[in-house]
Amino acid sequence: MEIFKGKTMKKTILLMLLFYSGILFAQEKTFYLKSGDKVSGTITAETDSTIAIETSFGSVMINKKNIKPEEAIIYLKSGDKLKGVILSESDEGIKIKAQFGEVVIAKEKIDRIDFKSMGAVARGFKRPGQTEDGRWYYGKERLIDIYFDPTGYTVGDNVLYLSLLSWGYGLSDRFQVTSKWGGYFWGDLNFRPKYTVFKKGTLKSEHAFAIGGHFHMRGYPVKYEMKEREYEDWIDGETKMSTEKSWGRIGESNFLNDDDSGIGKMWMEYFAAYTISNLKKSGQGRINHTIGATLTTYPGYDPMPRAYYAIHADARRNLKLIFEAFYDPYWASALEFTEDKEISEFDFDFGFIYAYSENLQLGIHFQRPWIAFYYKF
Repeated sequence: MEIFKGKTMKKTILLMLLFYSGILFAQEKTFYLKSGDKVSGTITAETDSTIAIETSFGSVMINKKNIKPEEAIIYLKSGDKLKGVILSESDEGIKIKAQFGEVVIAKEKIDRIDFKSMGAVARGFKRPGQTEDGRWYYGKERLIDIYFDPTGYTVGDNVLYLSLLSWGYGLSDRFQVTSKWGGYFWGDLNFRPKYTVFKKGTLKSEHAFAIGGHFHMRGYPVKYEMKEREYEDWIDGETKMSTEKSWGRIGESNFLNDDDSGIGKMWMEYFAAYTISNLKKSGQGRINHTIGATLTTYPGYDPMPRAYYAIHADARRNLKLIFEAFYDPYWASALEFTEDKEISEFDFDFGFIYAYSENLQLGIHFQRPWIAFYYKF
């Protein structure tokens, strides 16, 4: 048999190359159905009414009428914003139908994307913890701080916020200034600039690194040490001076033996934070990891370090779960305060942040001050 000779053989080899290259370079796509199902795989065939997909569990035929259309607002790193219906997705980009026509946007050019389901979705009673319909790549708000400790992000350009302990304003997408307003009552004019050195990556995985400092005109840092406290005691019918060990703020007086006027001195804190933000496989929210360190300086004391690792995850679009572990030789937990003794230089915190609306967030956590409040203008 000579079927593989001459032109026939060349055509056969060419067809085989085209076939295998098609498999090699085929892109996996994800389809969200009106039933609430999500199907991912490689398109093997397509007609006007159906799409054939090769998935991890076999071949699937999808009727195009059952695909849930999604409207998306895409924010580009250039500052531009596009709105349209998603036609298809691949690892390279997203194809949308905007008012001016169809356009393919490369994923590396996208800063963030907000999805809005347009089709009817099968709905029923939702159990606690059950996932939401559709996709949402970002929760209601990115955290700029994990309670006291910074992340790699800033509040955003031209955004003003007010919390129980501080206020802040974003001068640009990378630079913000915040301040603890409670210190104003004691004459502590303080400000905390923060600059995001870089923010790069894709929608699936993003990296951000920020540096900054907190400068105080007066007052005491939130650092503690065991002090020999002096107090008056009534013994045998007369007043005598006694001493005991108890926790006190760095720089605070030891009651009577003190030259300090009670207002503290000028002090500073420096910090750096690196955050990795990864999209969850479900396409519903992100898991963020932050590592960081701070260094506090106060007259008469050696520099005081603090190092931390934090993880916060989107449980729902409006709910973040947070855990943090930290090393801080000058931190005193509520238990250590109660028992007036040092337990460990390592500690942890956990809690949640709930976004009541686009502007208002409320939270509770294990360590003091226990309650978090945040309002964005």
